[in-house]
Amino acid sequence: MIRAVLFDRDGVLMRPARGVWPQFAEWLSRCTPGGVTPERLLRTIEPIWERYALEIRRLHVPPGTEDEFWTKMAAEIVRALDSRCHPHDLVWSWPYYRFIEPVLGARALLEWLKLREYVVAVYSNTTPSLRESLAYHGLADFVDHFFASNTIGFLKPDGRGYQLVAETLGLRPEEIAYFDDYEDNVRFARREGYRAYLVRLGQPGPEVVHDLDLIYDILE
Repeated sequence: MIRAVLFDRDGVLMRPARGVWPQFAEWLSRCTPGGVTPERLLRTIEPIWERYALEIRRLHVPPGTEDEFWTKMAAEIVRALDSRCHPHDLVWSWPYYRFIEPVLGARALLEWLKLREYVVAVYSNTTPSLRESLAYHGLADFVDHFFASNTIGFLKPDGRGYQLVAETLGLRPEEIAYFDDYEDNVRFARREGYRAYLVRLGQPGPEVVHDLDLIYDILE
């Protein structure tokens, strides 16, 4: 019997936000001589983000260090753009979770799960502000547990992370339905006994959850 539902965040509950880069470029243009186009902004940020994303994957952003982490990245962006914007203002006005948004049906699904009294959790390879990222979009109140890799110290698909999640929930792995958009994460979760499902939203295929509505049928 499934008693808990565990979600990955990005690619399952959240997706890249639409229309955000022109807005960000406009904001930066107010304090950047000559202005900033979305195209220039993307070219500038991409190599910087690759380095900082690697630090996240290496679990180098433990609790208590995240503000410093994002401010340091913002300072690099400002320098690369020859901007007069203050890094702290950038971080305050443009937290990373402004660049993601809920996928269609995410809120309705989470509400339904709570009504059915499932334990709901999110496990993501991300910084400690996992709860804040969902709260910004009005989803955190429907989630009981948040497992950020840089908080728990395990990067998916490390089996120890899945073991820790099950222990924290107080459930056997087979009582947990898990949804993730990375095949390795799904495969390793299955090895630990989870009922794990591969998510490929908008990409129908065999044994693939291509629409969140399919989750209702899986759990019924």
